[in-house]
Amino acid sequence: MTDDELQQLVASLSEQVQRLEDIEQIKKLQRSYVRFLTDHEWEAALDAFTENAVVDVRDHGPRRGREEVARLFAGMHAHDGPRSGYVLSSPVVEVAGDTASGLWTLHCHWCDVSETDPTVRVYGPWYEGRYRCTYRREAGRWRISRMNLRVVLPDRDLEPDAIEAPAERGEKVISGADRSS
Repeated sequence: MTDDELQQLVASLSEQVQRLEDIEQIKKLQRSYVRFLTDHEWEAALDAFTENAVVDVRDHGPRRGREEVARLFAGMHAHDGPRSGYVLSSPVVEVAGDTASGLWTLHCHWCDVSETDPTVRVYGPWYEGRYRCTYRREAGRWRISRMNLRVVLPDRDLEPDAIEAPAERGEKVISGADRSS
């Protein structure tokens, strides 16, 4: 092996190691974010995002910037619904320099289920969702720059614009999130 070949090999291996380290850091970031949500640690969860992040969780509608995301978390905190357990799995993370994308499966397991209205359909004590995220490395640290979460099972979430039409017609829309926050 020539010196040039050896240098190319070392450079290639260095790039591969950096990519794998980046993927592991992103996985840790996403796992930590979900843990902070589970534990209702809203400030720590907020720190996972870039300043100009866009967060679109279920039917809350897109929130732009950390200030709006903080208001979303404040609404979740004020609602203080039943405690839930979460399992985050099946990560598919792709890194391209200082940006990355990730697709995750989320399983939510409610610890207690309450019915406040006899017309509310109760799916059962679980749902499966998909996180679609974009990440950006800032000052050497990975953060979430865009996040989308939709439930896919047992029934799919409607997109926020699809919820408005039935509600305007007076139809009851069953959703898993409070639109007031």
